[in-house]
Amino acid sequence: KLYPNLAEAIANTLESLRNEKEMSKSSLADFADIERCYLRDIEKGNRKPTVNTIFCLCEALQVDPIDFFKRVVGEIERLENKKAPQYLLR
Repeated sequence: KLYPNLAEAIANTLESLRNEKEMSKSSLADFADIERCYLRDIEKGNRKPTVNTIFCLCEALQVDPIDFFKRVVGEIERLENKKAPQYLLR
């Protein structure tokens, strides 16, 4: 099964958490030990990170991976509702 909003939901969640922690992309990439261009592509929704990468990012952000994925699920729901025709939401 494909989740068409997954990459965008991960991107939005990651960017939101990074901003909450007041971290630059550069410092997050350094703390997570990943390439800056890889992080940039993840935040643009162009790359789907591995589970290992997500765990590294969560550790760098000091966020429990379970909480990260809960936020991703919430973001997927938000994106799906945003893209659904309004008559279906009533």
